[in-house]
Amino acid sequence: MNTKTFSILADSISTFAGYVPEGNELFYPREGSDVTRVEHTWWHILSERTSLKLLMNESYSGSRISRTGKRPITSSFLDPSRQSRLRGDIIIVFGGTNDWGQLEQPTTKEIFSDAYEELVSTMLELHKDSSIYFCTPLQRTDRALDTMNVQGWTQNELSQIIRNRVQAHEGAHLIDLAAYPIKPDEGLLLDGLHPTRKGMILLASLMQKGLML
Repeated sequence: MNTKTFSILADSISTFAGYVPEGNELFYPREGSDVTRVEHTWWHILSERTSLKLLMNESYSGSRISRTGKRPITSSFLDPSRQSRLRGDIIIVFGGTNDWGQLEQPTTKEIFSDAYEELVSTMLELHKDSSIYFCTPLQRTDRALDTMNVQGWTQNELSQIIRNRVQAHEGAHLIDLAAYPIKPDEGLLLDGLHPTRKGMILLASLMQKGLML
């Protein structure tokens, strides 16, 4: 069997110093986190378990699907420079929590929904030789699933928008990470959002199951 290749388009949860494009903001490694080595990241664990070869980790801490927020517009998942670096048999798209959860200018539900529709349709057109897997965000524990943000929508609505947009497109695949329940006392998240080493192991398992590898 030929070794399959993959790329990642993601936010802070998938960053690690030295493994993302220069200029992309980082979260890992970070003081207070036990994710201290690249071997602790979910994508490295996934690669080791499945023999998938990572070609590009296009992760950017704080990045959003939509072209909103205080970071450069080029940090959007829709930006052509980010899109152009993606290649491989599989592309994993893992983001959206920043559109909903950032305290600084969270976007509206309508803008997010339109942006995710653009993301799915654009990626299917640009990356016809890749199988593309779109992920709902992991459940956050810093706020309840039914808690509204300042724009009046919830984590549950965030995940449902992604499900609806992906399922409406033939050829787009869904990995429903948000369907996995996470409790604050399980030690899976450092700050209610970013995985610990234990959380990374779980995330790798959920990704592997979603990819059916």
